[in-house]
Amino acid sequence: MRVFLDTNILLDVLLERDGYQDSVTLFQMQDEGRLTLCVSFLTMINVGYVYRKTVGPNMALANLKYLSTLVKVLPMDSIQLQQALLLNGRDFEDVVQASCAAHGGCDCLITHNEKDFNIRRGLSDKVKLPPVMTPAAFLRIQ
Repeated sequence: MRVFLDTNILLDVLLERDGYQDSVTLFQMQDEGRLTLCVSFLTMINVGYVYRKTVGPNMALANLKYLSTLVKVLPMDSIQLQQALLLNGRDFEDVVQASCAAHGGCDCLITHNEKDFNIRRGLSDKVKLPPVMTPAAFLRIQ
C-alpha cells in the first residue's frame, strides 16, 4: 500500500507536535514492510522552510537528508500542475499535493487538514484522487 503524507504529518513528527505518535506509527508500519510512505517534492521544500525556522538551517538540512531516505519522494511536473489547475479546492497547494498523490499511485492521503482536501472535480474527471484521512482514522482501519 502506498500512503501519501501531507506536509503537516512530517512536521508533526519532526516537531513532536500533539498527536505525533500516530504519525510515528506510520513510519513503524513502513519499517515492518506494511506500507510505503510517499511525499511530494513540494512537501520536502515546505518542511525545510518551516522546520529551519525552529531548529536552524544546519539541523534542518541534516534531518531533511535523513528524512529523504525514509520516504519515497515523488516527482512533480507540469502534468500534476495542469491536473491541479482543472480541479477546484479550498487550498491550491493541497490540490497540487492530491494531484501528485494520484499521479504517484497512492492508495490514500494522510493529513490533519481533511477539510482542505475537499476537492471538487471542476473541469477534470480524469484524475482519480485517493481517499483522504487523518493518521488516527487510517490506523483504525489497518
